[in-house]
Amino acid sequence: MKVKRYLVFSLSMLLAFVWGCSAAYQAVKRGDELSQMKNYYGASQEYLTALNLERDNKDAKIKLCQISRQAYDQKLSIAENSEKTNDFESAMRQYSDLANFLDRINSYNCLNFAAINARAKIIEMRSSSSEKYYKEAESLFVGEDYSNAIQRYKDALRHNNPYKDSIEKTAESYYRIARKFEAQRGFRNAAKNYENANIIIKGYKDAVNKAANLYYSLGEYFLSKQLCRNAWNDFNEVTRIKPDFKNVNEKIKEAEACAITKIAFIKFDNPTGRNIGGASMGDLVFDEIKSSLQKRASQFIRIMDRDELETVLSEQKLGMSGITDEYSTFKRLKGVHYLIFGKLSQVYFNKPVQKQENRQTTVTESYDCIRYHKGKPYNGSCSRDVNVHFKQISENISVSLTGSMKVLGVSSGEQVIYHNINVKEGDSVTYATDFSKDLSQIRVDSAITALANARRDLTGEDSIMKSVVSAIANDMIRQILDKIDQAQSVTDPVELKAESEAPKAVKTEILQPADDKNLKKKSSGKKK
Repeated sequence: MKVKRYLVFSLSMLLAFVWGCSAAYQAVKRGDELSQMKNYYGASQEYLTALNLERDNKDAKIKLCQISRQAYDQKLSIAENSEKTNDFESAMRQYSDLANFLDRINSYNCLNFAAINARAKIIEMRSSSSEKYYKEAESLFVGEDYSNAIQRYKDALRHNNPYKDSIEKTAESYYRIARKFEAQRGFRNAAKNYENANIIIKGYKDAVNKAANLYYSLGEYFLSKQLCRNAWNDFNEVTRIKPDFKNVNEKIKEAEACAITKIAFIKFDNPTGRNIGGASMGDLVFDEIKSSLQKRASQFIRIMDRDELETVLSEQKLGMSGITDEYSTFKRLKGVHYLIFGKLSQVYFNKPVQKQENRQTTVTESYDCIRYHKGKPYNGSCSRDVNVHFKQISENISVSLTGSMKVLGVSSGEQVIYHNINVKEGDSVTYATDFSKDLSQIRVDSAITALANARRDLTGEDSIMKSVVSAIANDMIRQILDKIDQAQSVTDPVELKAESEAPKAVKTEILQPADDKNLKKKSSGKKK
């Protein structure tokens, strides 16, 4: 066993060596072709590839050393041309490639010429790139194109962070964008940009207070319009950025209490008379919706139980039996926001007769026989193809249910949701039995084995009906969550109580482009 493993290992190593040699040879060949085309840098990369595959490849090393200076000159020329055209990003990449190239040829003792300090040039290109982006940003800032200025300041910081006053200017740009939005009554966008300014520099000016005040004012507006869920969202935005702002925690409680949505399940008519385990199909559907909805809905959804609903109706001198899906029967109802009604139209069970088919398949059977070796008989084992007969049995069951459900708004009588119920669930089994041969004694196809071992009992009617109920409930819950358990989609106001604090027009304070002297003065002032 050990010998076998050793042989396998040795063979694997030999194959790897042969492949490496072959790949190295091909790389040298490609390098020769590029060298003839005077693409010396490309050729050097192929020779280096060959040496990576086969470090002692003398041919690749000799040729690499012969063209290393020419390859260096080619790459340096590309880098310098990018630098001359102020394409510092490209120059940075070229000098980076050149630095790596010099390190690699040096490792093979092919660095036989004086080369520039490529890594110093990379640092220089970073600085030049940052300066280029900074100047573009300054021009955009002075021209009040703050959005593009922000991007250029960030580009300047990408290679050198910090770089001059790019961070301060980025924060100021967000601040000025916010003031513009505020002057144009785009209060939500203004708040977001005040937040951005504060993200860039924590505590920047009064950005946090301004953002918190705008979200607070939006919350108050929506609360006054009884758009309580929207108000709750905006008050929570306030606590996210400034938890102790004004009386925001009290406002959150007020908005949450106002945003509670009460849903009452009135009745689910079941003229079909079908039930599961003695329980009405309609009641089971309602119970499934109630149970799952309470788990999946937000804290704003309240499902009224029957006792609570009857108490509300009794207080208003109304009766459960008098409430229908006609608006006139519940338009005076208070303390409930939505009513749910349902009706089953048809429940159909389909259980066809068991289907049996006589089938056969060809299998291989082993048997004892006399065999011969060099003319001498001995007891052995033989095989032959035989036909095996069996019965294939198929059964299926299905339940289909049709009907409808609707959700009505109490205040308006509007039909908020109408759900057409058309659900079909079922089960089927197919299996094989009564084989003419013992399967343990013959070799059969895997498909036949699967049929022989397949499930034989159909799912019961009650279990299938429960699946139908779950499917109906899930469809209805999804619509309730989408239509009712959401803040209303409304436009933000253009007037707020805090409007007096909003700028009438943006007075732009021109920040001068920073220079090194000013930065030194600024930093020395901070130290004092």
